Amino acid sequence: MPDTTNTALPKPTPPPSAMPAPSTTPQPVPPTQPIQRTQSTQAQTPTPTPAAPASSTVSALPPSRAQAEYAAKSTSTTQLPPSTLTALSSMSSSKVPNTILPETKESVETKKAAALPQASAPDSLKVVPEKTKNTVAQSRIKLASLKKSPLRFLPFILIGFLVIGVAVFAYRAISGGSRTSVTPPSSSGSGANSSAGGASTPSTSGGQAVTLEYWGLWEPAEVMTQVLSDFEKANPGVSIRYTKQSYRDYRQRLQTAIASGNGPDLFRFHASWTPMLSAELARMPASVYSAAEYQKTFYPAAAAQLQVQGQLVGIPLMYDGLALFYNKEALQTAAVDPPTTWSELRTLAAKLTIKSGSEIKRGGVALGNATNVDHFSDIIALLMLQNGADLAEPNSAEGRDALLFYTNFQKADGVWNSVLPSSTVAFARGEAAMLFAPSWRAHDISAINPDLQFGITSVPQLSDTRIAWASFWAEGVSQQSKQQELSWKLLEYLSSKEVQLRLHADQAGLRAFGEIYSRTDLADQAASNEFMRPYLQDAPFASGWYLSSATFDAGINDQLIGYYEKAVTGLLGSSSMNTVLTELEQGTTQTLTQYSAK
Repeated sequence: MPDTTNTALPKPTPPPSAMPAPSTTPQPVPPTQPIQRTQSTQAQTPTPTPAAPASSTVSALPPSRAQAEYAAKSTSTTQLPPSTLTALSSMSSSKVPNTILPETKESVETKKAAALPQASAPDSLKVVPEKTKNTVAQSRIKLASLKKSPLRFLPFILIGFLVIGVAVFAYRAISGGSRTSVTPPSSSGSGANSSAGGASTPSTSGGQAVTLEYWGLWEPAEVMTQVLSDFEKANPGVSIRYTKQSYRDYRQRLQTAIASGNGPDLFRFHASWTPMLSAELARMPASVYSAAEYQKTFYPAAAAQLQVQGQLVGIPLMYDGLALFYNKEALQTAAVDPPTTWSELRTLAAKLTIKSGSEIKRGGVALGNATNVDHFSDIIALLMLQNGADLAEPNSAEGRDALLFYTNFQKADGVWNSVLPSSTVAFARGEAAMLFAPSWRAHDISAINPDLQFGITSVPQLSDTRIAWASFWAEGVSQQSKQQELSWKLLEYLSSKEVQLRLHADQAGLRAFGEIYSRTDLADQAASNEFMRPYLQDAPFASGWYLSSATFDAGINDQLIGYYEKAVTGLLGSSSMNTVLTELEQGTTQTLTQYSAK
């Protein structure tokens, strides 16, 4: 798989809402790097043989994505860098900070969002220019005027009509070739005809109907039926066969099918899979979204993760990340608001913990281990990013302090342990006062305990530089598809403002709320939804990486999560920090090299 050039992302600024006219020319710029890194002194580490990831605890959740999550589950010595102060260094000790918790406020989220620096997408990206369309000049045939008796020329007239018929048939055969023509709408993704897939009707192969194979993953067919039907009506001769795939071995089955020539034309994939699928993902034409349009339409993490060597390869139809869930009754009893900083969270977790002797009856927050903390890898990645660590080189003072801070919730503070149920189940039962999770966990929690009153707020911060975590899915087009232009046209239509609103409404008909909008210009639509709002408030400041849980990829994510699981378990046991960091960096280096990732 191709390597990508490593460059730094600019400081965040909020994505503007204005949309420039689409361009069909390439947008040349250097490739971007999704994560801003902090330099630290450390030695180079050779590639060792990785340790096998340990299995995760099975969660007894009702049928949901949570149930799927638990069903699936050289020789030189690296020197530990010298101790330096990091943002977490003062909180990495075993002593709970004496932080004064904030008094109850009417709206924490509104005050948190004020006066914070904004985030931005990468400065620029390359996109593939639209292919030049073949045109065929039509000849006008003029018959000579008839003189004298027309019957004299009747044989010639009949022959002439026959010739004309043959010419017309040949013209249609040539102009209706196997390539699909795509006419971009007047405004990319939100034009006047976007709700119907555009005004132009694509020509079909040899005059035959075209069927697009679309592999979905989480959404049932009934959610997609109406929007896909509208696209088919606006594009006669086109039909779409949507199939909801099983999460089991999905990534492997997808790549195998594409390699054999029997794969889908378009498909869903996790944003962090881009390095693994670089050979299978077609590059997006500039007629769909220019680089500038793409960055203004979607959140920065999309442009950062959905590119190969600077060329865009996917369009997100949803967004998700991490947020802090809290038990409303527990916080009301303690007369405090949800924490906005990690220091406040650690102090509050100790206050909310209920024990009977040494037994924890209610954990203050589900943090500290890798066995029954759902999404522990995402949480550690967030801590490391906020602390200035380079996730590709975790053997650093910043990485050390982040791991110490995380494990101290169990090892030193005693607000959580491995005996409790998995964190989602414990929170739903009232056995955990706070929990970090993506938005879809709200459906699992409500299914387990419909009576539980809980709220969701943005992730706590270490400083005024706001940093959050993104983990989301996107749609891509197969390099092997013979209908790439038509497939991209469908994805442009599905990502339009009108269609995202309809999809969300159809999804909300089956559950409490639909997937979070991927478009920045729809953020206001979710302002009144207490479950979606915290994720969208963090989205402009969020980064993603290869520590995304619940992707079931048996690849880059699962392998790296396995190394972090071993690291956390080792720190809770008798392993030294030097040994843990050395093995963690060796495993990280090998995995990134294996998948040509950075």
